[in-house]
Parts: sequence; structure tokens; C-alpha cells
Amino acid sequence: MNTWSATSAIGCSAKRPPPSEAGRAAATRRTTAVACLAVGLAAAPALGAQEVDAGQLEVRVEGRRVGLERFRVWRTGSTVNAVATIERDRSEEWQVGVQMNADLLPVKYQLREGRLQRVGGERLADRVRFHMVTDEGERWKEFPAAGVQAVVEDGVSHHYLVLLMVLRAAPGNRAAVVVPSRGEAATARLVGEAADRVSIGDRSVSATRYEIQVGGATHTLWVDAEGRLLRVLEAASGRESLRLPARD
Repeated sequence: MNTWSATSAIGCSAKRPPPSEAGRAAATRRTTAVACLAVGLAAAPALGAQEVDAGQLEVRVEGRRVGLERFRVWRTGSTVNAVATIERDRSEEWQVGVQMNADLLPVKYQLREGRLQRVGGERLADRVRFHMVTDEGERWKEFPAAGVQAVVEDGVSHHYLVLLMVLRAAPGNRAAVVVPSRGEAATARLVGEAADRVSIGDRSVSATRYEIQVGGATHTLWVDAEGRLLRVLEAASGRESLRLPARD
């Protein structure tokens, strides 16, 4: 059994939609709302938006290039958006987007693989609901609202930049997170911080190195003085995401 906590989920239904006609209609409205969110998030930030970070990360596994992540994080009024397009070798492209409120709590979430929406989610008054589509079928899973302070998706590096922002502001540098595509919950902790340097192209850049534990996995990320994400490393899998130099 996975050591990540699944007991915090309020409920889960697999391979079938909600049983009532009203439930099915509500689910359709929610799916449509999240789809519209993705269309809106795909556009560039509006005038007056405050950009947190934007760039490209080359993804490697044990030194071999396996993909490219183009991401952007920005604030508009009381809303924070984080989106990315992720090219994956021998797999369909991902488009992922999360919309957060002023406290960085996830409000809406979507993961698309090619033309198929794999995961959609939204925050309700007392819970957060996710709809997942796998090769085996569909399922729904809900978590108490307090149990979803952040989302971290497998293979999405910029989510750890947002998680770092959440952890630095959280009591005890701890937060409850969910991996949406798995429908699993975990506790994230900021456990280390130190000055370091990162090579970006032919430049050596001053950075702060942070150690974050999510469940039983440790992720190391490097952020520069302006809060830009430079590198993410998952030692257990050998997966690394390294920022590419900005084009002139």
C-alpha cells in the first residue's frame, strides 16, 4: 500500500459518473468550466499582471534529454495562475494549468494530454473535487478543503516553485498537498536552505538551494535572487529540469 495518505479523501467513485441526473449535470458544468479555464490560461497574462516567473526548462533523466517544459506564473489582482506546456519524448504533449486565490490555495486545475483532458479539479466550499480519466475509466475523488493547500503533479517542475512559495508562508513550513493524476494526498515540508550556484548556459548564477520533502520523496530546487526557478532535481529518479538561457 502506498505510504501517502489516502484516508483524507472524503469520497471516491471509479469508472462511472455521479449517480443522479443532477450530479451528472453538475459534473458537466464543472468540466466545461475547467476547460474554459484552460483556454483562458493558455493566453499571455493581461496588461497589469505581475509576472512571478516564466521560462523554459530542459528535462533530463540521468543526463538524457526527455522533454521541455515552457511555464509561466503570474498574478492578476487576487488571482495567481501557473501554466505550462510540456513536450515529452515518445508521448503526447501535456498542457497543465492551476488557478489559485490570493492565499495560493488551488481553485481550479486541469491536465490535458494531447486533446484529452486527463484531470480536472475545482475547490468547493468545504472540499476539493478531482475528476480523473485513465485508460481503465473515469473516477472522482474529493478531499477536505484544508487538505489541499497545493497541487504537485508528477513530471511538472514549476509546481515546486509554487509549492516553495506556499511552504515559506506556512506555519512550520508544512503544507498538505495532492498529486491530482494519482488522487493521492501527502504532506510537504521545507527541510533545507543554503546558498549555492547554478550553471545556466555558459553563466554561473548565484542561487538559493531548497530541499523539499513530499511524502517519501525529496526534491531539490534552486531559485535566484529574483525568485526565478533555475533547476529542479529528484535524486531518487535521476530526473532533472534545468532552465535554458533566455533568447535575445
